Amino acid sequence: MLLVTIQVTAQQKQTIAYAITSSEKGNFNWTDVKQIDLTTGTVTRSIFDSKQTNFTVYNARTGAALKPATQNGVTVTTNATSPVASLAAACAYDQRHNRLYYAPLFINQLRYIDLDEKTPKIFYFDNEPFMQVTDAANEANHVTRMVIGADGDGYALSNDANHLMRFTTGKKPVITDLGALHDDVSNGEKSVHAKTTGWGGDMIADAAGNLYVISAYHHIYKVNLQTQVATWVAEIHGLPETYSTNGAVVDNEGYLIVSSANTAEGYYRVDMHSWTASRININGTVFNASDLANSNLAFPNDKPTVPLLNSRDLVRNGNISLYPNPVANNQVSVNFNGKESGRYTIQLLDLNGKILLEQIAVVNGIQGIPVLFKTGLAKGPYMIKVLSNSKKTVFTDKLLIQ
Repeated sequence: MLLVTIQVTAQQKQTIAYAITSSEKGNFNWTDVKQIDLTTGTVTRSIFDSKQTNFTVYNARTGAALKPATQNGVTVTTNATSPVASLAAACAYDQRHNRLYYAPLFINQLRYIDLDEKTPKIFYFDNEPFMQVTDAANEANHVTRMVIGADGDGYALSNDANHLMRFTTGKKPVITDLGALHDDVSNGEKSVHAKTTGWGGDMIADAAGNLYVISAYHHIYKVNLQTQVATWVAEIHGLPETYSTNGAVVDNEGYLIVSSANTAEGYYRVDMHSWTASRININGTVFNASDLANSNLAFPNDKPTVPLLNSRDLVRNGNISLYPNPVANNQVSVNFNGKESGRYTIQLLDLNGKILLEQIAVVNGIQGIPVLFKTGLAKGPYMIKVLSNSKKTVFTDKLLIQ
């Protein structure tokens, strides 16, 4: 019984995370993915090794295998053969589907690894730009922060914080560029957009539906997803000056664990009330880690200020979309692409399900149906629902009014 108790206690103290690392300690090529016990440094599973060749890449939409393009018998593209060849610094663990989402640097694309498979099975959202940018090589446009939020959706952020990406994780994934974060007026000179205070690092999510950006320069910003306002919270104290904070997860005791991409000096545990760091004593190997991911939420006892709209509450339809979203005025357009003609009911609802507006739309061909809100409607999250003539819900999505 004593032995069992010791084993259980040891398991409870473990903090397992997925890490984007290099194949060897001290190497700066972030092309490998490992499952690591951050309390001991033990690699508990090798997810992807850049040297291995026994894997297949698939199209995330169709499930079809992707093969390298060749010309005159010579391979001209290597994305299908080198999933992390361009390095990566952003990943997020989707516990519900047991997937690890990631975004390579220099390649404007969302990808994920199916963790149920012993042999890596990797999926690309092929020929789909992740962000609405023209220069994927620009460091400002690199995706370096990613997390699964309390609502079950994935969120990713560019270095310059001008692109907050949302992606759903169900059967029909929808990727949306939500646009830029906005600095809280109280931030002063500490901007989430500034390279010296806001770039790089990682993101975590809390139970109340917020995100926290941990920049590479130790600065913490709390992001309200309803308003997309980033509020500077603190600067982490107790870290070495040369220690960049590139990976971040929450452990089982509610502490923030951070890793560095530029040093294998150690992992640090951070008290998220005082924002003070202390080094975790590890006898094993510490890897340079450009990003960390697990499923733990920060401040798990906190309640959301507004009800969370989960992915399962959304009804995706490739033939219907909203534009713009977020919306800054009192009108949004529900766009039909011409494949679903008929009579529809369009509803605007709050997150408690109360109908605030309802209108009938007769659709014939490609149309954008304007939906006009009442002036003075409170800023925040809402839902747009589209019902068919038989009152079946054919589309539901979040709408953010700014």
